[in-house]
Amino acid sequence: MTALSDLLKSSNTGGVSARSVSRKAQSLGFTLNHDTAARYLRGDHGRPDEPTLQAFSAALEIPLTRLREAAGLPSEQTAPYVPPTEASRLNRRQRKAVDEIIRAMLEPAESAGVRTSTGADGTASPLGTVSQFPSAASSTAERRAAARRGKGEKPTR
Repeated sequence: MTALSDLLKSSNTGGVSARSVSRKAQSLGFTLNHDTAARYLRGDHGRPDEPTLQAFSAALEIPLTRLREAAGLPSEQTAPYVPPTEASRLNRRQRKAVDEIIRAMLEPAESAGVRTSTGADGTASPLGTVSQFPSAASSTAERRAAARRGKGEKPTR
């Protein structure tokens, strides 16, 4: 059982069913499927999303900050993100990219699909770390040599 599920069960003082919790959330304007409610109440769930926490908060009258804390999420109450006015100049593709960056920042590395590489010492490290790429100086020299080769010149060392 997770801390979040423990909090949900202890706050469900009337012992109402998951279907009843779902109906109450829906009557308050939230979307909460009864199967989802049942999984959370029995502790069989993954990382909760914000709409699910908001639905449980309203249906079971639990402060959202307590739910976030029990879920291991930042518990401070913040206003929804509003981009700066200059963002109105972004096209649809750019806006989707910004949205995806925000989502990626909120996901833990394990669920974000971070690929790892196993080094010679057997330890795993994220792909794309600085140590896996040549230094800026060597890549500059390599680019110059490649440019010379493209002009028919032999590389100099």
